[in-house]
Amino acid sequence: MRLIGLTGGIGSGKSTVAAMLAERGATVIDADRVAHDVYEPGAEGHQMLVDRFGREVLDEHGRVDRKLLGGVVFNDDKALADLNRIIHPLVRKEIARRLLEITEDDPDAVVVIEAALMTETGWSGGAGELWAVVAEPEIVVRRLVSLRGLEESDVRLRLAAQTTNDARRKVATRVIENNGDLEDLELEVDRAWRETIESE
Repeated sequence: MRLIGLTGGIGSGKSTVAAMLAERGATVIDADRVAHDVYEPGAEGHQMLVDRFGREVLDEHGRVDRKLLGGVVFNDDKALADLNRIIHPLVRKEIARRLLEITEDDPDAVVVIEAALMTETGWSGGAGELWAVVAEPEIVVRRLVSLRGLEESDVRLRLAAQTTNDARRKVATRVIENNGDLEDLELEVDRAWRETIESE
């Protein structure tokens, strides 16, 4: 199995790169979706979150409401640390289970683990390689304001809360620059795929 960690901040194009890698034959595990799974009702993380944050973070169906939970942890460092302490080990455990399943099915699989916080949570050492998708902050602001309709002030707050592009570049084995259009990004991904996978 070939293992690649894929990370990047908000608006960097990380998920777009993951989709492009999937088109080229990679199996993608989205850590954010795994996180959803580990705190669905009946899953191990659900009760742990309720025990820590109370039932007020649940919606009318008993599922964890991410917006409500985000409102609790966004300006509370201790609450955020508690959330990470609960969720990250469960996500890692579930990803390890899925990796084993994929490897048993196809020992030669190329697996991409897509996760926004790989640099911050120390996942950089857990993947065979770490690819970082980066975009200049002003380009990210323009993208998210025009494409997603977010407020510029909100985007800048989110960027300020994340690690920097320089920090990602320092730990990455490959950096994919995404300051242009989709065609430019396709070329970057093509080059990365050829040099990393097809050159073997």
